[in-house]
Amino acid sequence: MTNIEQKVMATVTTPPTFPETTPPAYPSSDYSFTLQAIMEMQKTLGQLTQAVTTLTEESKKHREKIDDMSHKIYAAKISLWIVGFVLTAVGGIVAFFLNRIWEIIPLIPTKPHP
Repeated sequence: MTNIEQKVMATVTTPPTFPETTPPAYPSSDYSFTLQAIMEMQKTLGQLTQAVTTLTEESKKHREKIDDMSHKIYAAKISLWIVGFVLTAVGGIVAFFLNRIWEIIPLIPTKPHP
């Protein structure tokens, strides 16, 4: 062994099992990418919340229109029933009087033609 090898061997020791000092503080990593991703998710979540709110309001408007249409259909149905009842009653009365008139007409004396 040479003189240099002996010096190197003399300075080589086994490392301790536990560190003797705390590790140096390294500069923290850049969080701008993570922050940007979180901000984009927040923006998207805001847009989704607005879309759900808009759909809810439109749903209420459609429900009101359907309810209004349902009331109009119900009113038309009742009106048709009433009109049908009145026409049937009037038709029955007219038929009764026409029947009586046709029974009376042959009983009316007529003048013979000369």
